[in-house]
Amino acid sequence: MKRFFLVIIFILPLSLLVSCQHPTQTENLNAEEDMKDFIEPEPSEWVKYSKIVREYMYYRTQAVVKNDIQILWNQYPRLKNDIDFKEGVNVEKEEMESLNKHFDLIDANYNIESYGRMKVNMIDDQNAIVLVHGSTVYLRKDFDESGGEYVMKIFLEKTNSQWTVVKTDEYTQEEYKEWFNSRQ
Repeated sequence: MKRFFLVIIFILPLSLLVSCQHPTQTENLNAEEDMKDFIEPEPSEWVKYSKIVREYMYYRTQAVVKNDIQILWNQYPRLKNDIDFKEGVNVEKEEMESLNKHFDLIDANYNIESYGRMKVNMIDDQNAIVLVHGSTVYLRKDFDESGGEYVMKIFLEKTNSQWTVVKTDEYTQEEYKEWFNSRQ
């Protein structure tokens, strides 16, 4: 029951914003087509990608808990570009502002595979996209929790043998519904 309320806390504000928008291309999303090139990585590759995603989530949750988006942007400067809340692209600042507007946060926990195994789409030797279906739970000052489930694509670019996060694309409510229904 608590998990249900956590999901509502994240989805309700998003649904209010989405319902006020004009139709977008996400309403015509074909979830199966969107997912066709993602596969579960081999164990050695899983270790590499999970470390990259955990590091991103660490900086993201620290930015939210400390109400300072620069913590994330200092590590991944390209995430401050091309922000598009309507499409779910690079929306970390929006999450930080929204949660800190309503709650006093003191800690965070995340699980990058709480709802499903991580999958990867290797674009080429220098670019990959990691699909994550996980959860983030923030501990509030009153020791209650806020947070919930997310489905996110994390875009990676390799430079000098190092992978770095260059873009994130979280599923909006419409995209999530389409994706969820395609799995049924």
